[in-house]
Amino acid sequence: MATGEAETIAKLLEALTGQRAPLSQGLDRISSFPKTGLGYSQLNELLLLFGYDRVTRTFFQFLADGTLDYKPGCAIRSIQEFETGVERARQLSLLFFGNVKFGFKKFARDADELRFYHASTQPVNEEMLKNRHDAIHPVDPIPLNETYYLGYVIQKELNDKLEKNPHDEVALAARKVLERVRDKGIRNQHAYLVSDHLDVYVATSMRRRHEYVEVAQFANQLFNHDLIKDLKLRWFDPTQAYCADRIDKGLAEALMLKRAKCTLYLAQESDTLGKDSELASTLAQGKPVIAYVPSPTEYEIVGSVKSLSALYSQSESSVILERLQALSPNLAWENPQLRQWLDAPEKVDSKRALELLVKTAQGHYARRAETLRESHPLGIQVNLDTGVANGVLVVRTLEDCAKLIHRIVTTTLQFSIERKSIGDVEYHLLRETVSNSIFRVMTGDAMLTNSFWNFYLEPSD
Repeated sequence: MATGEAETIAKLLEALTGQRAPLSQGLDRISSFPKTGLGYSQLNELLLLFGYDRVTRTFFQFLADGTLDYKPGCAIRSIQEFETGVERARQLSLLFFGNVKFGFKKFARDADELRFYHASTQPVNEEMLKNRHDAIHPVDPIPLNETYYLGYVIQKELNDKLEKNPHDEVALAARKVLERVRDKGIRNQHAYLVSDHLDVYVATSMRRRHEYVEVAQFANQLFNHDLIKDLKLRWFDPTQAYCADRIDKGLAEALMLKRAKCTLYLAQESDTLGKDSELASTLAQGKPVIAYVPSPTEYEIVGSVKSLSALYSQSESSVILERLQALSPNLAWENPQLRQWLDAPEKVDSKRALELLVKTAQGHYARRAETLRESHPLGIQVNLDTGVANGVLVVRTLEDCAKLIHRIVTTTLQFSIERKSIGDVEYHLLRETVSNSIFRVMTGDAMLTNSFWNFYLEPSD
């Protein structure tokens, strides 16, 4: 065998096992890749020549074609097929253990373990989802323009108005709407609590009226998307439920987070501790988090300004100024023109202000997406039970959001492995292909790896 080809085989064995070869004479002993392919016994001979552990027939078959039942005479027919098999095995190890070396030792020698974890990656038959029964106690949808009555801000506003004027007819009528909507919200809360399964938890933060409307509108569009509308999904939508006591509300939402297959985190103008903790809690359970970060077009931003102007009975220029302050609180200190507009709102140049809003909004969400995807420590959290590092899946479109939910509930997520070096340390990143986000990560820091796995799974003193 040519030296280059022998080195390729050696590197593939190193990638497969997650460690450098304990023995070096393997390079001098292998002759050529068998013309009839590399068989089970031949792979074990190669592994032993380089000082690695042997593998089972089940693991060899998994390398050869992704199945588990060994077929006598089966062979890996080329170096390219070997590369594909090694990638398959590494993905499985990173997915469940976050460590290739540990995964190889687990899967290569224990056929039952390999079968157990392999089964967890097999696609769910969509017909099983489509044939799920409807809920006995379904959620009764609350109209978009009434969802705000589930919040706490409106309660205080009405109480203040009625305290000043107990006969305020507008406030009295609004209170009747509030009571009706909250009764429905309580029934919906019970519907969520008794639902036999839950697929998606929607994590969001809402204070003002438009936030309730936008979240409810997005949820309606998403769960009616062609990719997922027939799967009979059940999701917890906070714009449809009401719980008066903060303790009970916290306990109920903790239960929903525990039961859901994944969490959908909606990045908004500003984010809150509660929403961020829901993201972290999901990752700590080892479950996927989809972070939807809008990618607003100029047309959408203009439309939003008009909608908010109508909703709050405000001028468009005042809406623009409020949005600028919400998206970038420091902008007024950096932009003298904005400072002048805030001091004299009647002098706002609406066209220029709108252009600034478009630029600010697009920049805000682009930075938010990049931060969650690549740089913020919150984007990688450790599964408390296993120690495996999990990442957030960041998407910018409703289409990709629906596609990810579909792949999560049908167990059809797809991945690629990326090697990344920072200084002398090499990282192995398992990236999900729709979002191009890190889903699992393995550090190459030897000291950290050794200490982490010596201590993390040990019981506390």
